[in-house]
Amino acid sequence: MAILVLVPVLALLVLPPFGQRMVILVGIYALMGAGYQLVFGQLGALNLAQGALFGVGAYSVALLAPSLGAAALLAAPLVAALLAMVVAGPMLRLQSHYFALATLALASLVNLVAVHAEGLTGGANGLAGFTASLPRGPVLLIAVWLCLIAAIVLQARLLAGRLGVQARLLREAPLMAATLGIDGGRWRLAAFAIGAALAGLAGAFSATLSGVVSPEATGFSIMVLCLTSVVLGGARHPLGAVLGAAIAVCLPELLRDLQGAWLLAYAGATLLMVLWAPEGLAALIDRWRGVAAAPQVTAPSLEILPPARGPRQLVLDGVTKKFGGVAALQGVSFTLNRGEIVGLVGANGSGKTTLLNVVTGLERADGGTIALDGTRIERLPPHAVARAGVGRSFQTLALAGDRRTTDIARAVATGAVFLLLDEPAAGATDRERAELARLVDRLRSAGRGVLIVDHDIDLLSRVCDRLICLDRGAVIAEGTPAQVRADPRVRASFLGLEQDAA
Repeated sequence: MAILVLVPVLALLVLPPFGQRMVILVGIYALMGAGYQLVFGQLGALNLAQGALFGVGAYSVALLAPSLGAAALLAAPLVAALLAMVVAGPMLRLQSHYFALATLALASLVNLVAVHAEGLTGGANGLAGFTASLPRGPVLLIAVWLCLIAAIVLQARLLAGRLGVQARLLREAPLMAATLGIDGGRWRLAAFAIGAALAGLAGAFSATLSGVVSPEATGFSIMVLCLTSVVLGGARHPLGAVLGAAIAVCLPELLRDLQGAWLLAYAGATLLMVLWAPEGLAALIDRWRGVAAAPQVTAPSLEILPPARGPRQLVLDGVTKKFGGVAALQGVSFTLNRGEIVGLVGANGSGKTTLLNVVTGLERADGGTIALDGTRIERLPPHAVARAGVGRSFQTLALAGDRRTTDIARAVATGAVFLLLDEPAAGATDRERAELARLVDRLRSAGRGVLIVDHDIDLLSRVCDRLICLDRGAVIAEGTPAQVRADPRVRASFLGLEQDAA
């Protein structure tokens, strides 16, 4: 981070006013990019409103500076963050390209207001003459870079530990993150609001530097500059926003001699950079310097399991779930006690994974109740179900060794009393099956209730106290492994022994 301090110091000591202005611009766009890294880089959401929020900050300082003076620079990011929080409710529920389209609509709305609300924004002529009480020259340079350094250092430190692991799970495995008790909605709201505040602050500094605010400050070109600089510099590297901003500001100046062809040259240079360093320039420089990648945070050990504390019984009563006209679950009822291992079997399509999804809140039950010691949880979101004491693993086909039990370890680390394991033995070797059996036995000894979905009936017969068989979403048999395996309906629907069916 020493380079972040060195840049403004050298600019003040060595560069002429034009050079200092360029350094201020780099700091401004880097500040906007640092905010964009939170939503786009850390959470992987394509937010197309960052440029418009930059413009909101610019207009805010222009409107407030005559009455608030330099304090308008503090008010501008608050205005941008407030706008982001107002629209966040419906927008953050959207996923993938729907979220991108919603943020694009917000950006278009902000731009329309800037153009047509002439009494407030000055319309196409914009606003001017508001900088008398705002910092200029070296003071502005220092203010911009102090804010930038604070934002980058704080972001890097916060995301270096547990929060960084949570962000990665939300980005790469959002369903798993939810079942581990991570509230994705709160994360997205915080990232969107903080990113908006940094964009608003950058816009306020930009208006202070230029002395004029026009609808161009809310235009899509600012958004393209932000997205391009973050991708080029590195979407998740602490210095990525700074390097990307430096490229975005300096490269066009270097190509000015090409006159009308400079934009084509800029696009070509950008494309080459993306192809050459897809992870960003900052990460590429780290590789050249031999900087080791940040160590992956390993899952907690399963060798010593703390005793379970919390609810003693998970009860399903008449749980139903339909997808269109198809009944995936039909009145499923059973009980899972602490210290009990129950296997859930059935043919493909019988509703096993759907049942796990409904219990953990990933799918909403259409009917029936799910309760922990009498407290109903069927309407809770996934992260709240996890915090109530229900953990979940996902199918681990093609994983090997320690990776096979990683998400089980994560679920145990949340303090979950009841664990729902989805095909933990899929693709496992005999040795891995034996290790899984020993792990399940330790979970039982630690007082945890375990529901295991798997096709390995022999393994389930060895480790489970009871088996439950589903057929077309309904429970057709429940009892000891021997009783269930001997049931003619089970032999017909799951074991494929139709000649033994009654």
